[in-house]
Amino acid sequence: MLYYLMRKNDIVMLLYISESGSITKLGKIFNKDLIPMQNRTSEKGVITWWNDRSIPIKQGKIEKMLRENGIATPGLYLVHNLGLSLTDHYWIKPVNQDLTWEQVNLFENDFKENLLLGNIQLQGDSDVPSYQPNSSLQGNLEKTWIIDKGTRKLVKGNHSELSSESINEVIISKAIKKQGMPATRYDLLRIKGKPYDYGCISPIFTSQDRELVSAYAVATSEIKPNNISLYEHFINICGKNGLDKDYVRNFLEFEILIDFIFSNRDRHLTNIAVLRDPETLKFVSLAPIFDSGKSMLVGREPFVITDKHLLSQETNGFKNTEMELLKLVKDRKKIDVSKLPTLEAIAKLYSKDSKIGHSHVDFIVDFYRRKIDIYEKFAAGVDLKTLKWRK
Repeated sequence: MLYYLMRKNDIVMLLYISESGSITKLGKIFNKDLIPMQNRTSEKGVITWWNDRSIPIKQGKIEKMLRENGIATPGLYLVHNLGLSLTDHYWIKPVNQDLTWEQVNLFENDFKENLLLGNIQLQGDSDVPSYQPNSSLQGNLEKTWIIDKGTRKLVKGNHSELSSESINEVIISKAIKKQGMPATRYDLLRIKGKPYDYGCISPIFTSQDRELVSAYAVATSEIKPNNISLYEHFINICGKNGLDKDYVRNFLEFEILIDFIFSNRDRHLTNIAVLRDPETLKFVSLAPIFDSGKSMLVGREPFVITDKHLLSQETNGFKNTEMELLKLVKDRKKIDVSKLPTLEAIAKLYSKDSKIGHSHVDFIVDFYRRKIDIYEKFAAGVDLKTLKWRK
């Protein structure tokens, strides 16, 4: 099957796609500058980009949904929906069809599919089939795009019967905004038929005028010199694409510190992103902070925590541990502790979950209190390696 890789109405290149939805061959390039940034240093980077774009088979009940609809693979599901996404302006067009971006884009055309909630959105009145944005959703957490009163919103669930991840999103997004930094807004949402009490919902922050490019895509768009770190490599490329490097560094340092306080262990390079002007291809800003659900020791049963344990948390992204990430921070005083959520506020929100007992809430509050105490020592210039560990 022959398709054009499109960027809005511009042809980027020709693609040969198999019946299973995989790209088997790259054809003629029409506009090299419009090729997706991810893995751009490789001749087969577009193939990797396409494979990564497809929804993971382990996300929620994707495998069951595909089977019931006679779709063999997530890649084929992506092809059926023309590779469309609500994060950027790329899509694929069959070479024998006269489709336009105006007809198919998901920012303006309604969609009805819903992978998580019970309600179904209505199709718009059009001769063009309704395409869905969920075929390009990333991550293993069950989620779905919906249209709520005209606004595209993302609904997310949890990995367990507890609502902890959704509660964390709400807590941390509010905490970030209190610090005067941009964060995606999250609100709790009851979802019928799920083992957990609450999921969460957040409005879209991309549009026809702004698209999202992950830090991973940015970092892999150029070969990293051996003499600099991945962190500095990312900052340098942001600088080449229109962002002030001091702004990028300050933003990342804040993100490292707020993640440290809440022990976010999932700030990998697709959970950091920039917003780009789709016309000029210049970076406009870093994206508001999002996806902070895997924080507050979520997924781990309450146990006795030593201070040493609190400082041995593994992470994803620019470094593998919190302690390594802290070494990247030059300004240790970026967090105003007085504006962080109170212990009472944390306890109150966690107590909304009927399946989280009092002892578990106490465990979370104690962990949070101790993490703030450690951060204050760090902000005061203390070498955390010299702390006398409390058992």
